[in-house]
Amino acid sequence: MAFSIGEIGGIVGLISAGFVFMDRYHKGRPVVSLTTKTEDGRTKVCIRIKNTTPYDVAILGNKVTRGWFFRPCNVYFLSAGQGTRALLSAQSGKPPQFMLKPDESRELTICPAFAGNMPLEITEPGRVDFFIQWRRGNATWLAQIPLPVCTSTEAIRLYGLDDQNGGL
Repeated sequence: MAFSIGEIGGIVGLISAGFVFMDRYHKGRPVVSLTTKTEDGRTKVCIRIKNTTPYDVAILGNKVTRGWFFRPCNVYFLSAGQGTRALLSAQSGKPPQFMLKPDESRELTICPAFAGNMPLEITEPGRVDFFIQWRRGNATWLAQIPLPVCTSTEAIRLYGLDDQNGGL
């Protein structure tokens, strides 16, 4: 089976176009990660969003899902703060929206949802995926692939309960 020069050139061109696309995608996106912060003597588990690009980035919202088929999850929600307004707004389905300047970062607190005075993270343990929806500041019309942070209810409880875990 012999390939002609044109066929080899076409294959190499497709491969290089794929590399250029992936480079542009990874180079121009913010970084998200699971982190903790201490406020009022309590450790809170958060999602940190850091803009590593030279332009502003708009954070448009988030989705919390479970499992491999991206089922909606009502175990957690992300809040911009611990104030009453921020918590009620986030829990009612209005996720935080904001702009990040170059090299700026912000944390969204992972808050448990409750049903019957019991946090759902206890009654429904398992994998939880957070997807941060965003747009580039220099092309807000262009849809971007959401940024994932994949974890579990067990990990969130472990990192957020350092007082009960002996300061680990």
